[in-house]
Amino acid sequence: MDTDLQQLVAFLAEQRTKQAPHFPAVRYEKVLSFMGTTSLAGSYAAVGICPVVRLDPADGDRELRVQLRGTLPRQPTRGECVTVHLTRVEQYQGFQVKTRPLASAESASALFESRGDELTVHGSQIFTVHHSPYTMKFFEQIPFEEVQEIVGGLRYALTAVGEHANLSPRWIFHSEVVGGRLALYHGDGLALKTYMNLKTNRQETRLILDLDDFTGYAVRGTVEEFQPHQHPEAYEKICGGFTAGSWGKPSRTFRFLAETWQRIAPTGPAVKR
Repeated sequence: MDTDLQQLVAFLAEQRTKQAPHFPAVRYEKVLSFMGTTSLAGSYAAVGICPVVRLDPADGDRELRVQLRGTLPRQPTRGECVTVHLTRVEQYQGFQVKTRPLASAESASALFESRGDELTVHGSQIFTVHHSPYTMKFFEQIPFEEVQEIVGGLRYALTAVGEHANLSPRWIFHSEVVGGRLALYHGDGLALKTYMNLKTNRQETRLILDLDDFTGYAVRGTVEEFQPHQHPEAYEKICGGFTAGSWGKPSRTFRFLAETWQRIAPTGPAVKR
C-alpha cells in the first residue's frame, strides 16, 4: 500500500473514533461522509467547504441567500447549478440550497456574487435533508424561520458545482482496500435525488471530513450497486448499521471505488458567533 493510500485509510479509521461522540444514539461503527454527484455522464461534482457568514430570505421567503467566506470550487458552466449543503449533523437535520442552472456566462450573477473574500449564493430552491434515507423529504418551500433555527448557527457549509449537483450524507459502514484501491460501502432506503443522478452518471466525489474542524479528503471514484451475495461482509455491516439507527433494511447497497483523492479544508476561518 503506497503512502498516500495509507494516510487516507488511517484518516478514515481515525474518524470512526472521532465522529462517535457526534452520534451517541447510533451505537455502531461508522463514518459519516458526503456524496457528491451530478447527472452528466463522466463528470464529477466539484466540491468545497466554506465558512458560513449568514443566511437571508429573498423574494418573499421563496428563495434563500447564503453568504459564505471564500470561493466556489470552480465556476459553473452552462447548464450547471451551485449547491450549498447546510447540515446540523448531531440533529440529523439540514438543507440543500440550489441555484437555477446557469443559462449563460453573462447570467452568472443570478446564481452567485463574489466580493472580496465573501461569496453570496442565490438559492432558488431548498430541499430538506435528514441523514436517514427513510426520513429524507423534499419540499418546494420551507419557511425561513425553520431554516434559520436549524442551521443558522453553523460554522461551515459544503458546496458543489455540476449539472444537477447534489450533496447528500451517507454512512460508511464498511471499508477495505481491494487491489490497491479503497472501497467504501453504504446503503440507501429510497430512490432519491442521488440515485437519480447515479442512473446517468456513476462518477462520484466523496467528502470524508473531521466533523470538528471540517478538514479531510475529497475522493473521486466510481460507485456501483451490488447484491448481498457479492459482498456479504459489507452487506451484513450495512444492515447492522441500519438496525442500530432503527431504519429497517436498505433497499439498495452500493460500493464506491476510489481512484484519486486530495486533502480539502475550509477556505477560511469560521465566523465567530
